[in-house]
Order: sequence, then C-alpha cells, then structure tokens
Amino acid sequence: MNKEQAQKATETALQDLVKALEQGKSDELIKYLTCMSRFHQYSLRNLLLISHQQPDATQVAGFHTWRKLKRSVRKGEKGIAILAPLAFRKKTKGSPKDESEQAIAGFRVVHVFDIKQTDGPQLPELITPTGDPGIALAQLEDVIRGNGIELDSQDLPSDTHGCSMGGKIIVNCNLSAAERFSVLAHELAHEWLAHHSARCQDVRIRETEAEAVAFVVGTAHGINCEQSSADYIQLYRGDSEALSRSLKEIQRVASRILQEIAS
Repeated sequence: MNKEQAQKATETALQDLVKALEQGKSDELIKYLTCMSRFHQYSLRNLLLISHQQPDATQVAGFHTWRKLKRSVRKGEKGIAILAPLAFRKKTKGSPKDESEQAIAGFRVVHVFDIKQTDGPQLPELITPTGDPGIALAQLEDVIRGNGIELDSQDLPSDTHGCSMGGKIIVNCNLSAAERFSVLAHELAHEWLAHHSARCQDVRIRETEAEAVAFVVGTAHGINCEQSSADYIQLYRGDSEALSRSLKEIQRVASRILQEIAS
C-alpha cells in the first residue's frame, strides 16, 4: 500500500462509518471507538486505517519494536499500513546556528503488526476487564483536580449522575466505582471538548461526544460500556465532515485523559 492508497483507505473507512450510521447502525462506530481505546495515541487517520484493516488488533508495533521486545514477526505476515510523518529540522530565525525545530514535510507509509502476528516471550498483561476501575478512579479524580477543575460529590436524585458547570464537576455520591469513573470521564469530556463555549450548540451532539469519550476511557480501563444509553448515530448529522470533526475531538480528549491518568 502506497501513500495515496492509504489516504484512499482512510476515506473509505470513514465513508463506511457514514453508511452504517445512515442505515441506523451504530455497531461499526462502537467497533471504531473500541479500537480507539486500545490505540488512543494514534491519529484519527491511523485509527481508521488500523480499524479498517484489522479491527481485532489489540497491540501493534513496528518490526524493529517487536524485535526489541524479543518477539519476531512471522514470515509472510501482512503488515497494517499506517502513515508516519516525515520530519526535518527547520532553522529558526534569530536562533543560534546549532538550534532548529522539527517540522513535518509530509507523510510516508509504514507498517505495524499486531501481537498475534508475532512469536516470542509473553508481554506484561494489559488491563484486564473487571468492571472495576480500581486505582484508575482515584487517578482520574486527581487529573480533574490537577487541572484546576473543582470536584464535588453530592446526594443527587437517582436519575442524575453528574453535571459539568465549566470549571466545576458535580457527581452523585451514590454511584458504584464503575459508574463514578464513567460519569467523571463523561463530565471531564464536556470540560475539555469546550462544550461550555460556542463550539457546539446541539445538546444531542455534545452529550454523544462526551459519552463516546467516556466509552473509550472506560473501555481502556476495563469498564463495560456496551450498555451505554448513547445514541452514536447522533454524531452523524448528514455531514461526513462533521462526523470527522467530532471523531477528531473525541480522539483528542480521550487520549489526553488516558495519558494524564497514566502519568
């Protein structure tokens, strides 16, 4: 697969999502969000490529990275094509001669392989789905407070799980650990998706974007989010570009939350 084919595959993957949503099916988008929970550090474009080529992939890395991990790619295995940036050093005006900054000149196709395409010593186990976020709940609460957002637990009505108020999150104190984790991820998503600004006026889209972020973050930490009430079809408003913008924002915020929990 060359660069043009990879870009075409990205467009095809997005259009497949659009078609599924047009037909009232959200399963394909749920598969994509599940893929995002595994590979949140990848760009939207590469997430689409991985999900489109090998939707059941769980751990991917390049040939040489697998070798460093003492695992070898099996002969004849077909790699997953993704796009990697071509970087070059750019001289900054007014800076010393030995100083420069990195700039992107374009992209090239590289290939990664899923762990099931390799042989070697077993790697450390990933998070095991248990339905309990464990220490990640306290870490998520620390992330919220560490970013200057006030966090308050209150005895709210049973049908109210929480709310985001632009700098303050209130959560129902009667929730289970798994529910609390999911609600906090949802409300933090509202904060970081700029839902309190003029970015998105449609309440349905705001709620669906936030629920999608909570799905990605929760799935990454073993929380079963499949029974979520989110109607992911709302992300598609008859406009594939709007869907792409929403997915980019979901990826950006979910990745930020997961990275800050892990740091």
